[in-house]
Amino acid sequence: MIRSRVRPGAVFGAAALLTVLLGGGLASTPAAAQDASQGQVRALIEARRHAVLSSEIPGRIARMGVDAGQSFKAGDLLVAFDCSSYQAELDGARAQLNAAEVTARVNRRLNSLRSIGEAEVQLAEAKAQVARADVRKAEVQARRCDIKAPFDGRAVERRIQEHESVAAGAPLLEILSDRDLKVELIVPSSWLVWLKPGQRFDLRVDETGATLPGEVVLPGAKVDPASQSVKVTAKLTGNGVPAGMIAGMSGTAIFPEPAVSSLQGTPKPETVRP
Repeated sequence: MIRSRVRPGAVFGAAALLTVLLGGGLASTPAAAQDASQGQVRALIEARRHAVLSSEIPGRIARMGVDAGQSFKAGDLLVAFDCSSYQAELDGARAQLNAAEVTARVNRRLNSLRSIGEAEVQLAEAKAQVARADVRKAEVQARRCDIKAPFDGRAVERRIQEHESVAAGAPLLEILSDRDLKVELIVPSSWLVWLKPGQRFDLRVDETGATLPGEVVLPGAKVDPASQSVKVTAKLTGNGVPAGMIAGMSGTAIFPEPAVSSLQGTPKPETVRP
């Protein structure tokens, strides 16, 4: 009989590698597990509001209002289409509506004079309602020619250039809010015993070296069975976002020793033997 021998730690190493490959951003590794035993876990700073703006209509880009990295305010023009054809359709719809309303008024007058029947009046009113709907549709299309900023923020990447033609649904501009940041942590699932919303910690930012106060907002809803870790959403509790802080920065979240040691000191349950 041939027995296969597995090196100690080989299974753990494979599980850790699988976690790194599947986890994407923050991952649990043996070094991270050792830091977690000391109340320290890795953290990633992300924008709470982030969007890729897409075209709602086909057309040619007339102007891009921002470049990558440029700041903007809510309501600022970010992308403008060449809207001459849509404006012409709107003008035509308004002319059709004007003609339909004139016909409806004349028919109501003639009906009062007993010159035409009630059916002609109702038909003219129906045509006027259809013309009003066509105007509203053309107005919606015309408004889509200008894409305005939904919030204060910065442009991350331009996906299209001026004078290029795009189809409906094409991505145009990636934006995010640089004044509304959140912190994502990957913590051991065993921490869920004591880690609750409102738990304070210190965030040491790698890129700037600054240490900022933070607070847990919401623990994750699912534990990763491979790494026995869970994603936790947190926030910075200082006065606004510090200068130089941007999304994508990373750091180390340091939790107070009493909170971590409270879990380590919990007695293990006794094994009941039959």
